[in-house]
Amino acid sequence: MRRRFVKYMMVAGMALAMAACQSPPVKPAGLTAEQLQVLNSYGFEDLDGDWALQMPSKLLFAVDTDQLDVRQAEYVSELAQALLKVNIRTVRVEGHTDDTGTAAYNQKLSERRARRVAEELIKAGMDAGLVSTRGWGNTKPLPMASGQNARKENRRVAIIIPAVGG
Repeated sequence: MRRRFVKYMMVAGMALAMAACQSPPVKPAGLTAEQLQVLNSYGFEDLDGDWALQMPSKLLFAVDTDQLDVRQAEYVSELAQALLKVNIRTVRVEGHTDDTGTAAYNQKLSERRARRVAEELIKAGMDAGLVSTRGWGNTKPLPMASGQNARKENRRVAIIIPAVGG
């Protein structure tokens, strides 16, 4: 009897140990599977609860401009419609610049870039009261090598989906 009990306890212990090794998929609080699918399909990354679209190839700007080309405007419109379809309504748009120009000029340029993308989101149907903007100038460069390519990558806008309740 004692031998059977020990054997049972060993099997139960092994089963518990194996179960502990398998963790359920982590689902960020407040997001549905459908919302996560849309965010992932557009390249958003989870940054401590906020979801950030830092895909610079889609939202890069030419030197000294805040204008989007036709492809970029269409992309922003498509993104807005996809977010609205899964009931994501609050976004923050953050503008950035490269390291050329004065800090004051870059700050204003980054703010204009953020506002320009926000205007496209609103034009595509997002509520203006739920779209905020922020300019960072050249204070938050992407961590990469220096040179002309880095400058190009830093002339960008990031779209942030704030953490639920954040």
